[in-house]
Amino acid sequence: AQSKSWRPTRSSLEQLGWSAIDAHEVSHSPDAYRHYIQQSRGEFSVAKNVYVATRSGWFSCRSTCYLACGRPVVVQDTGFSDIIPAGEGLLAFSSPGEAVEALRRVEADYERHRATALDIAARYFSSGRVLGDLLHRVSIQG
Repeated sequence: AQSKSWRPTRSSLEQLGWSAIDAHEVSHSPDAYRHYIQQSRGEFSVAKNVYVATRSGWFSCRSTCYLACGRPVVVQDTGFSDIIPAGEGLLAFSSPGEAVEALRRVEADYERHRATALDIAARYFSSGRVLGDLLHRVSIQG
């Protein structure tokens, strides 16, 4: 059941053209989740304050899924932009004004941002890259 505090917010967002759907509906299976992301235009998200304040570099696996599907990602910077290039395909923001500007940039050249999102996923999150680095570290220590 929805809490009463959510209803006014949801209504306000819907009046602005946003939509909300049931989380279980889009995540009850891997296929449903992949389909949801593939049908999305991109991701926009804010991070928990602890990740932002500590600049921990935290990065969501959901954001990685969006990138891998060629969907632009606009997310609050947690320090990940010190490691992963942000500006095209993956855009980091630190203020509401920067978030608005990032969304405008994506909309101004959506196809370029889609292509760059795929490239970022391949360069930084592919299984060969991630597992290769992990296996290399294990072999050095072992």
